Amino acid sequence: MGDVADLDRFFSPRSVAVVGATPNQAKGGYNLVANLIECFSGPVYPVNPNYQEILGVRCHKKVSDIPDVPELAVVFVPAQAVPGVLEDCGIAGVRAVVVESGGFAEVGPEGEKLEEACLEIARRYGIRVWGPNCTGLVNTDPFIFTPFMRAPNVHKRLEPGTLGIIAQSGMLAAGFMIQYVVSGFFRVSKACAIGNKMDIDEVEVLEYLKDDPKTHSVVAYLESVDRGRDFLRVAGEMKGRKPLVVLKGGRHPEAAAAALSHTASLAGDDEVVEGALRQVGAIRVYDFHDLMNLGKAFSLRPDPFRLSTPNGDGVALITVTGGGGVVTTDLIKDQGLSISSLHERTLRRLQELFPEWMPPSNPVDIWPTIERRGLGAFAETLEAVLEDERVDGVILLPFASRALENFPFERIGEAVKRSGKAVVSWVFGDIRFFGEYEARMREQAIPVYTDLRSCVLALKAYLHFSREARDQGKG
Repeated sequence: MGDVADLDRFFSPRSVAVVGATPNQAKGGYNLVANLIECFSGPVYPVNPNYQEILGVRCHKKVSDIPDVPELAVVFVPAQAVPGVLEDCGIAGVRAVVVESGGFAEVGPEGEKLEEACLEIARRYGIRVWGPNCTGLVNTDPFIFTPFMRAPNVHKRLEPGTLGIIAQSGMLAAGFMIQYVVSGFFRVSKACAIGNKMDIDEVEVLEYLKDDPKTHSVVAYLESVDRGRDFLRVAGEMKGRKPLVVLKGGRHPEAAAAALSHTASLAGDDEVVEGALRQVGAIRVYDFHDLMNLGKAFSLRPDPFRLSTPNGDGVALITVTGGGGVVTTDLIKDQGLSISSLHERTLRRLQELFPEWMPPSNPVDIWPTIERRGLGAFAETLEAVLEDERVDGVILLPFASRALENFPFERIGEAVKRSGKAVVSWVFGDIRFFGEYEARMREQAIPVYTDLRSCVLALKAYLHFSREARDQGKG
């Protein structure tokens, strides 16, 4: 393994060569060149001996023919041709190569031998290799996008953010970018698909993100962790400083076999993994939906919240539906959190807002109060609950409708900011207004979910990280 500073060449190269470039729009080599020409600020050098130019840019027969030395080469050629490309990159002086080609260790012994040959060449020339069998990386500042899927004007759609993504599966990482990031689900700083990790692995990438000032939280999908002690050391250094969410695949033998077949990864004993991740403060999840939902939460708010109680697990619900309050209460208890017993001062304050016939309690059902005082009751109730020192976090359960034009978004945001406490929201009702509600709450750094389980999981993650930060003296 090399110096973590080597990764600067991948995330912030001054120039990029694309080996396997082609004018055939059905091929990944075309997509790579098209994306980079649009989004990358430096020179892009297509490399393919069969063409004079691609997309109006001169095409070179090989990397060593390029007049300037590219700082990064992205390789998308048949696996058998990769050793020759690496040799040529070495001769040219290129020291950072992303190999996106498949057909290596994931296909069996012959692929393993090919990978070993590539690694020998790389080490001889001092080349750092990212991949193979991956989609490479994305950096939103400065912008570079290496996945081989066409993403027109991707630099205009991916606004810089603070979330780092690590994914061992190449197609999965690309899917994350397209499904979640481009849609605005969250904003990222860097997304990293490490594939077979022949050279650069999850430990180096995590260590880089740990110290990256533009990355404030990290979510990771991993199928194996070959350098377990090193990974735990880096994760431990993030404890209470930057949230780390991990989805570890291959928990069962059948899943481990599937992982071996597509990224040449072997899983370890899952009970050991579970205990180790807990010890270093990482948040473990068990499916992609949860990984992305916590990524959304921490992309909006990566900093720890203020906790009021010693356990840091007291939750209040503000809801327009009694049934929603009941189900959410069950989910809160399932996650090991507690339902706060509101202080008498808070109850008296709420009673001033509530009808005389309805004594307030937690969950705080405010529908009768809304009928009496309008949607402003949401903000009035939240202000009172957030000031309660028995409450560490709050879940809001509103109803989406045309009436949202009167919803007190700014006042809610001000109350949350003033309190320093964690607030998340579930929304139900007229689906036509979900997007508006989510966008307006995002402006207040409050994540919104359309299923209660995700909502509770997000609050649990917020409180978990806040406790870790407090215990480390950083909260």
